[in-house]
Amino acid sequence: RWPWIIASSALLLLLAVQAVYFYRVDLSASVPALKPALSRACVLLKCTIPLPQQPELLSIESSALEADPTQANVITLNALLRNRATYAMAYPNLELTLNSLDDKALARRTFLPQEYLSPGENVAQGLPANRETSVKLHLNTGDLKPAGYRLYLLYPQ
Repeated sequence: RWPWIIASSALLLLLAVQAVYFYRVDLSASVPALKPALSRACVLLKCTIPLPQQPELLSIESSALEADPTQANVITLNALLRNRATYAMAYPNLELTLNSLDDKALARRTFLPQEYLSPGENVAQGLPANRETSVKLHLNTGDLKPAGYRLYLLYPQ
């Protein structure tokens, strides 16, 4: 009977270790005190603990696309991104689609955080908990004449 108890206990411990390994990102975000221990374990296991990527906790609070009065083919995108989580989140990519008058896509581009963040902001630290960040992009539209736009937050697959 004791061999079965020992084997079951060992398997249960192995299952717990696997659960911690696979949920390390969620655990480090929800219980910050565990992050140092998880980081030390990841050094041994050669893994990383990236920032959480939960698009449902991020939102675009406001956005506007304005023509530049001094340059005919330049538009400026202003947006305000908000992290509603109680922990820092990875910056998302921004997908901008410029539309025609009949709402057909004229052009689409995805901007990485390094492209839309201010030079002083650190991408690796992520968007702090319950905070907002401003985005300002100057774009040359060439011969396109956009009448509208769509802006989405997304994480790479």
